[in-house]
Amino acid sequence: MRWDSLFEDLESQLQAQLEAQFRDEVAENIRIERATEKLAGKLASLAGCTVHLHLAGSVEAVGTVGPMGEDYVCLDAEASSLLVTVKAIQRITMASPSRSAALPGPEPSPVKLPALLRGLLRDRSRMRIHDGWGKLLAEGTPTQIGHDFLIIAAHPRDEFPRESSITEHSIVPLAAIGWISIPRGY
Repeated sequence: MRWDSLFEDLESQLQAQLEAQFRDEVAENIRIERATEKLAGKLASLAGCTVHLHLAGSVEAVGTVGPMGEDYVCLDAEASSLLVTVKAIQRITMASPSRSAALPGPEPSPVKLPALLRGLLRDRSRMRIHDGWGKLLAEGTPTQIGHDFLIIAAHPRDEFPRESSITEHSIVPLAAIGWISIPRGY
């Protein structure tokens, strides 16, 4: 009888030690995971949520988080679609996070910014390009996307980018882009 109680006591102590060790390992893994998380991953968890992006130059953009890559996020705003580079984001605010916002979202797309811009070039999308501080760099339709630059043709808003309507071409380094606004209805 005495042996039974001794073994039960030792087994319960061992079980308590194993549970404590498991809790410590889980807590350490969570700390490591949180410490190595990147902004793109955090943005991915907000996919489909409405957020306020506080951008450089005291600009605030409100919209639904859409597709994103390592260095950009697409935001579906009321008046336009925005392509925001991560370097232009100063702060992100949202309503109290819901349970669904805490779940991991899709992985950031491997599509890099130049490839995304080439898609906009094919669509002949009119755009407004701002630098990292909110200053308008160029407005018009892109005509070429290079490895690290784009060329945009300026023309009147109510005209298509034909040679007769183009007033100038601007070369914009991709590194200078803070965000791109693509107005709806164009």
